[in-house]
Amino acid sequence: MARKSFPPPSDPMSSAEYALLPSSASAEKLLTRRPRGHHAKCALLALVVVSVFVGLSLLQPWSRPARPPAPLPSPEVLDVPHQTPYSNPILDKLFPIGEPDRTDVYEDANNAAMERLLACAASGDCHRNQTSVVLLASPHFAGSIEGKVSGEDIWAASVIAGLQEMNYTFIYSKNSVELAAQYRQFPDLVKAVIIECVAAQKCFHNAECIKSEHNPLGIPVWKLFSFHFWTGECHPLGGAWTLSPENFPETTTNSLDNFYLGYSVERTCTKLPVVPSSEREDRAYVFGKSITYFTDDSYAWPGVHFQNAVAGLMDSTNDTIADTGIKNLGRLDKERFYSEVAKSKVLVGTAKPVLSPSPYDALCLGVPFINPITRWDEKDPDDRNGWFAQHDGLIREKEPYVYHVRTGDGEGLLAALDRAFHNPIDRYIPKAMTMEALKARLATLIESDWRARAEDVLEQRVTSGQGEPFDI
Repeated sequence: MARKSFPPPSDPMSSAEYALLPSSASAEKLLTRRPRGHHAKCALLALVVVSVFVGLSLLQPWSRPARPPAPLPSPEVLDVPHQTPYSNPILDKLFPIGEPDRTDVYEDANNAAMERLLACAASGDCHRNQTSVVLLASPHFAGSIEGKVSGEDIWAASVIAGLQEMNYTFIYSKNSVELAAQYRQFPDLVKAVIIECVAAQKCFHNAECIKSEHNPLGIPVWKLFSFHFWTGECHPLGGAWTLSPENFPETTTNSLDNFYLGYSVERTCTKLPVVPSSEREDRAYVFGKSITYFTDDSYAWPGVHFQNAVAGLMDSTNDTIADTGIKNLGRLDKERFYSEVAKSKVLVGTAKPVLSPSPYDALCLGVPFINPITRWDEKDPDDRNGWFAQHDGLIREKEPYVYHVRTGDGEGLLAALDRAFHNPIDRYIPKAMTMEALKARLATLIESDWRARAEDVLEQRVTSGQGEPFDI
């Protein structure tokens, strides 16, 4: 059966293409750009009216610079304090910043975003996309600005950077109560809600969260998108509303309809220089953060003794990892990890952790990756369609960037190490992993007509009698 496509845009330039344009635009132009934006325009007008009313009632005029609009916050979203571009005593009282010198307080980030939105709405100089709100309800988003570095947190940080570079307003929430309250403030401005897949299911069955006849200001299920790091669909409306960090629709059979959002490490890894091959140590960095990665049955290279290799273990103080020859550098922070990888000649996988962003970091630093193949078709072991690997997202990449070796093949590993040592690479970012590629997919996610697609799903459920009905 052919997949259903999104309805075509009403004019030659799609909403997603418009969202990617770099120039700023007034709130009036932005809202009149979309024929279906009447309710959003009313909501924005309400924000303007409120701000003007409060300003007049307290007799404190705006202290604003002249045009052009004040610059947006720096794209370095994780490194810049949550400051607002304008100084207004009224908005400062409505949206106070408790700790202006910190970057890890999501409540302060929310208040700064709200003050920027209200300020630009009052003056009519909002940047393009600024009046479109995205609610970030997965805890990994707030976690990413708090310094957490799991794969999900890195994915979330990348999405935040993309949203910020495209000027979207985004608000964090850590629980369903907070989320529901935020949505009720400006429902017509919210374009998307990114939420954990289990939380999406719970919201769908929660009368205080989901939109219904009895909760008209609840969140429509078609605005919910599941932030799901693994394969498979996980959303009340199916895979199309399930966001994936890798291109699972092309590499798996259980995620065919998932939305490939992806991420990019470009903004962080390009801050670091590529160490020339002649200045690197003749060694491999073996990627394993825990001693169990080397002692479990899943360890990819049992019996292999590395001649010159290092690893950084967070739970072992031994100088070397038993029976491997690998020198243990101990617990490494993020900066030290990047430094140690950058001065190595190859990053070697151990079969875990799967789908880690670290191989992408290594490639960006000019360090190739040896990707353990954990399962393959015995009848045709070279058929990549039958492979399962530590990093499935890199299965299609070829030498000299990624070397694929079947687990347990010690001779194959040593041969791959030799090729990697003698074939240095420069900085490499797969095309789909660039920030521009991520922003294009973000624009498609936010600007597509998901309501129309949900109406089709609802019609199918009503006709077939299968699946739970819902309010549009």
